[in-house]
Amino acid sequence: MRIAPAMLAIFASLIAMPITMSAPPEAAAAGGRCTVWDSRSQPPQTIRVYRQSEGFVETVDFKHYVFRVVSREWNVENARLRRAGSVAVKQYAWYHVLHYRGGSFNGRCYDVKDTTADQLYSGKPLEQIPDRVKQSVNESWTWRLYRGDKFPMTGYRRGHDVPCASDAGYRLYVRSARKCANRGWSTERILQVYYTARLEK
Repeated sequence: MRIAPAMLAIFASLIAMPITMSAPPEAAAAGGRCTVWDSRSQPPQTIRVYRQSEGFVETVDFKHYVFRVVSREWNVENARLRRAGSVAVKQYAWYHVLHYRGGSFNGRCYDVKDTTADQLYSGKPLEQIPDRVKQSVNESWTWRLYRGDKFPMTGYRRGHDVPCASDAGYRLYVRSARKCANRGWSTERILQVYYTARLEK
């Protein structure tokens, strides 16, 4: 059977062409997780962060992630409030490792974004993180909050200029919690009152 030269060229190009298949979904995301972790007593080792302005998903050491977020969002003067913020940052991120929301970018899943949609994060060199931030994170690293048998999401906001703990119960509000901290409330009390939760260390 005679094959026309044009057909031979097409066959040759098909043989030379690499066989490509779309990558299978990441196993973690397919299993209901992006970062594979299910402990509520030990923080995860890593977290996957969507660097939205840069346009990529990055796997970050979890503690380094917390250092950087606390440096941006909770580098406040009062050490008791700074520790409370450190716990809030850590458990918020940890919660979203445990509860994957289906986020993905270019086929890569992520746990959190680096924007105010979640928590402000940038890849700041660790040596530029203030010592007092690292100290607050380290001092409270084993702390976690429970509401009954649930591991709550520790949201937080700037809040309004209201008296100490008058807006407590579900989120940590910076402006009123600062008044509590300045009044001498411990970190433990701030966390337990603002989140209506028990604290374990």
